[in-house]
Amino acid sequence: MNAEPSPLRDPARLALTESALAAADSLWRAEMRRNYGPDGVLHYGYAPEGQGGLGTSLRRTYEARRVAVALWRHERNRATSRP
Repeated sequence: MNAEPSPLRDPARLALTESALAAADSLWRAEMRRNYGPDGVLHYGYAPEGQGGLGTSLRRTYEARRVAVALWRHERNRATSRP
């Protein structure tokens, strides 16, 4: 059986993904405020409006944030999993 060892935990990668997530979230929130006002995230953050239409700045920032969340979750799970 060829079992590959799990990748080593890397705190620097987790910190990097946290930083990328914070930046992506900030950009998405700014677009939400620009589109929907100061309470845009509160009212539309989990609604389809929070994703924006295809080709819009809001959609691009939403997608960047979605990818950043996935990468951060992946690194967080690697960092907290037991060897």
